[in-house]
Order: sequence, then C-alpha cells, then structure tokens
Amino acid sequence: MSETRPHKGHRFEQLSYQVLGACIDVQRQLGLHCMEVDYQRALELALPKRGLEFEREVEIPVVYDGVVVTKRRVDFVIWAGAAQLLLETKARSTILPEDAEQCLLYLHQGRYELCLLVNFGEKPLGIRRLVHTLTTGKGADPAGV
Repeated sequence: MSETRPHKGHRFEQLSYQVLGACIDVQRQLGLHCMEVDYQRALELALPKRGLEFEREVEIPVVYDGVVVTKRRVDFVIWAGAAQLLLETKARSTILPEDAEQCLLYLHQGRYELCLLVNFGEKPLGIRRLVHTLTTGKGADPAGV
C-alpha cells in the first residue's frame, strides 16, 4: 500500500539533501576520528562544490524583553536560492539531548525554520532534523515564534 502525502515536501528539502550529501562525502573521506573543526573546514570546501552558499559562525542574538542578553554562534547558515537552513556539527560518539536543545534555541531565537544537527563521530553519519514552525497573528508570542 502506498502512503499518500498531502504536500510534496518542504521548500528546503532539496537543500537538505545537498547539505547531507556534502556531510556524507566529508565523513567518507575524513573518517570518524577527526576534530569538529576539521569536518567544518572540509565542509567549507564541499558545500561550494554543490553550488551552495554559506556563512560560518553566524551570531544568533538571544533576546529577552527586546534586549539582547547574549549571543550564540551556529556553525553554518547555508542557502541556495530562497531556501535556507542551519547546520550544527558535532564530532562525538553520540548526539546528546543538549545538542538538540542548542539547535532549538538557534531556531527559535534566530527565527529560522530548519536546523540539521550532524554528528561526524557516528557511523553512519548521525543526523537529526529539527523543524521550527514560525507563527504569526493573534495569540503568537511577541517574537513571532
């Protein structure tokens, strides 16, 4: 029996596939035992090969009552056309709950919709896809999320 989907995917689905393809290629070539920064440097070479644009170490302000109380840095903001996502990388034996919480903070405070959490220390590549639905209108919080 085939499963019917009401939608034909998200507008960032193709971008996700391209980014994950770059991550898989990096892990295949570097292996499991590099440092996180080594994987990030390799991604800086792998992403443009796929026609992707990116920015490294993007600051995301954390705001309370309209005041920036601190800033956090996401590893990559990657885009192709109008599609955009965050990429947070790890290089450990397993993804921890606080890694996912970190990504959720980036999504919420930065008003992004998708974060890929990729762990190069797992074989196969550890991947978590976190989606944040932006809401607006009556009943939405002041930040709009």
